[in-house]
Amino acid sequence: MTGDQGPANLGDVIHAGSVIQPGHDATRTRNITLLLATSVAIIMTGFGIIMPVFARRLGEFGSGVEALGLMTTAFALATFVAAPFMGALADRIGRRPLILLSLISFAVVNVGFLFARSTGEFTMLRVVEGLLTAGLMPAAMGIVADIAPEDQRAQKTGIVTAGMGLGIVFGPVLGGVLYDAWGFGAPFIASAALATLAFLFALVMVPETRPAAVRRRDAMRLRRTSTSSGPSENGRWAFLPRPRYVFGTLLLLDFVIVFEYTFVEPQMIFYFYEQLQWTTIQFGLVIAATGVAIVVSQALLSQISDRIGRKPVVIMGALLFTALPGALAFVTWYPMMLMLAAVAGLGLGLMLPALNAFYLDITQAQHRGRVQGVKASSASLGGVFGPLVLAGITSLIAPQGVFLAAGAILVATIAICLIGLREPDRTPHGEEAKGWQRSADRSSLAAATLRGISSRAIISRQSRL
Repeated sequence: MTGDQGPANLGDVIHAGSVIQPGHDATRTRNITLLLATSVAIIMTGFGIIMPVFARRLGEFGSGVEALGLMTTAFALATFVAAPFMGALADRIGRRPLILLSLISFAVVNVGFLFARSTGEFTMLRVVEGLLTAGLMPAAMGIVADIAPEDQRAQKTGIVTAGMGLGIVFGPVLGGVLYDAWGFGAPFIASAALATLAFLFALVMVPETRPAAVRRRDAMRLRRTSTSSGPSENGRWAFLPRPRYVFGTLLLLDFVIVFEYTFVEPQMIFYFYEQLQWTTIQFGLVIAATGVAIVVSQALLSQISDRIGRKPVVIMGALLFTALPGALAFVTWYPMMLMLAAVAGLGLGLMLPALNAFYLDITQAQHRGRVQGVKASSASLGGVFGPLVLAGITSLIAPQGVFLAAGAILVATIAICLIGLREPDRTPHGEEAKGWQRSADRSSLAAATLRGISSRAIISRQSRL
């Protein structure tokens, strides 16, 4: 701006929405997304490292599969309870504090595992871990939604979830190596160190995308809306996206995805070892094929739903994911099992970014953290019910029956998605951008009026002199 514009500077400052609004600068968006993906990859690697150790440590305490299932359920329940509150907190105080809290809490709890001396202590630590880390993914997805244009949301969320997948795939392998080489303590020390590294990384590099000015503006807007709207639009559930049946369908799909995994995996392990007589390495390769396909498809194909729409990609990915229960029910030839596991991973990798972007598309900006918390709760609930339902029916039906039931549940969910999913109208920058443009136009008009008044005052003063 040139100096002869005088008071115009005031109008320009007010007009610059980027001062308090997260912008859509391409370089900035890419860098922050990669930073988030790196942080999530580090923390999920730390999470995966300790998973192979739990069963062995519980065995030393005289506990078995039931105790491991209890720990898994306790963690899922804690996440289910805490995620909505953590998501709301991310909207209220900002995304960055929740990410930092999750990372440092994970590091501290992993140090605590070193001193646990009973199954009860392990379980309590898992509950604490679930409560304090429940805000990580809602806050991370909130940041992506804040900075990414609407037509790049699936691509950016896919990069972040690909980082999560990398950690889940390679973490258990690293944990097993550390345990075999240096014993029980090594995986937990490594996990705590990685979490601390991720915390420092995020502390220095990850910015706050909902600064105080934006949060105050949204709070004032929400109060005005609550005052002017009728009673039917108020209440504790007013933040939920509309139409509600679309949101409910998305929650159902999230629930079923996690339910399928926790319902099938324990039975799959025993089926591979006891009936098919496959080795640990063969089982590991099947899991690795699925995981690598998920990571690769999320990293390379996540932008497809940005181009052709969310619903077709969600449906296509879910259909491909049915290859896993189908293979388990009917396939005994190992190469075919390996190939179908990769197909299922490809489907899941296609579906997850589109599903995450679907949530963001239908959610108002000031409620994204809270809605992501509800989403995480739905997934956690699937993690609770999967093992419980399996425990209730495993003595009644053969393993193939379990796999067929999983496939039938997934097919029924796909049918519901075909009916219940409807995409919102999409614009290049979304309704929020339109609102900011209207606000900027009003600011420019006010600034021009002020300049006119100032000019008239100066002319009047000069004429009197």
